[in-house]
Amino acid sequence: MKYERTTAVAADPARVWDVLSDVERWPERITTYQTVERLDDGPLKVGSRTRIKQDKLAAGVWEATEVVAGESFVWTSRQPGVRLVGRHSVTVEPDGGARLTLEIEQSGPMSWMITLLLGRLVRRYVDVESAALKAAAEPVHA
Repeated sequence: MKYERTTAVAADPARVWDVLSDVERWPERITTYQTVERLDDGPLKVGSRTRIKQDKLAAGVWEATEVVAGESFVWTSRQPGVRLVGRHSVTVEPDGGARLTLEIEQSGPMSWMITLLLGRLVRRYVDVESAALKAAAEPVHA
């Protein structure tokens, strides 16, 4: 399974990156996250590890495998029989806003069963995450 959601965000790309990469604040911004615990200090970098628990999903540790500060990060996690890859990126829009892209991909011998059982839920969670990060990054107008 591979699922991607791209969303236009009416905010400076640096602001979108700040919200996206501040993963420890995801539970207060994204309703599907119960806990996010960084297992190291400092900004996300290759090798950074984060323990995540989401509603209705098994907890797991995600390790950053690629990080381009201000632009993107990729992290991976393993569950029995499944390898998960999460890709997150921010790109500049011609109008000065940003484009947020979130992608989840799973592979492995049990991925077909996980897709069957949880595919719809995981896709919904990516959509919720995208909308919540957009809302957190965009300025509030009174």
